[in-house]
Amino acid sequence: MKKIFSLLTLALVLVFSSCIEQNYPLWEGALVEFQDAVVRTPAAGQTYPRITVANTVGSVSLQVNLVAAQRSVDETITYTVVAEGTTAVSGTDYTTSGTLVIPANSSFGTLTVTIPDTGAIGGSVDLLLQLEGNSSIQPSENYKRVQLRITRPNPPAEGA
Repeated sequence: MKKIFSLLTLALVLVFSSCIEQNYPLWEGALVEFQDAVVRTPAAGQTYPRITVANTVGSVSLQVNLVAAQRSVDETITYTVVAEGTTAVSGTDYTTSGTLVIPANSSFGTLTVTIPDTGAIGGSVDLLLQLEGNSSIQPSENYKRVQLRITRPNPPAEGA
């Protein structure tokens, strides 16, 4: 009798617990983030990754992710050059527009930085970019920055 009672109690618990409606909260925000910031390890002592590129590369394309439902219209996202992490000179070491577009019905946009060939002058310069978003899409706090380290080959040795 105890076994039957135990099985009946277990059956009732399973029947009544399976009918409980679960109302899980849904996040409905919208963020943008650098793909490289998500998949690369931050540079030593920094909260963002550093990507090394040669000054002969021509241009660098950085993927920007939309973390939200896709939009039915193009979204223009702004970004800035952060002075504290930048030693590169605009117009000399790089050019960039300050905006990028995430096309309608897409989850990705491309930020393009043009890197002119400054020749064999040696050393390197850094360019720190930060996503700012727009009025309806904010930057992800953890993945809003990426730094480009632009390397320049050393000049040929004299007499060589």
